[in-house]
Amino acid sequence: MPTDQTFHSRVLADGHAELTGEGKQQKIRYIAADHTERYADPEEQVRAEFWAELICHYGYEPERIGFEITVPRRTPADRADIVVFHDREQKRPFAVIECKRDGVTDAEFSQAVEQACGNRAK
Repeated sequence: MPTDQTFHSRVLADGHAELTGEGKQQKIRYIAADHTERYADPEEQVRAEFWAELICHYGYEPERIGFEITVPRRTPADRADIVVFHDREQKRPFAVIECKRDGVTDAEFSQAVEQACGNRAK
């Protein structure tokens, strides 16, 4: 199986994303979502690699992947890093993904689960 870096290189070559700037000012633009973030952020690098794997390895269309989507039932309103949708109109969510940098603590992991899932029904 190819490495994440291979997936990342492939989405850049296929025109699904573009990198601009250098160093701490480098940004990544996810073309189909028209979404731009600071690529120097370690968490953004994780998100970019996983997004590329969703497209190249799992075959999801870039148009069915959203970024920074508000999670229902969450106070305050939290946003999920990636949401994969059943449809291109992005009305029917299929998967909610919260990305964290490598080496997070147990508390940070628990926070990511809460961010992705929202509050439980009471």
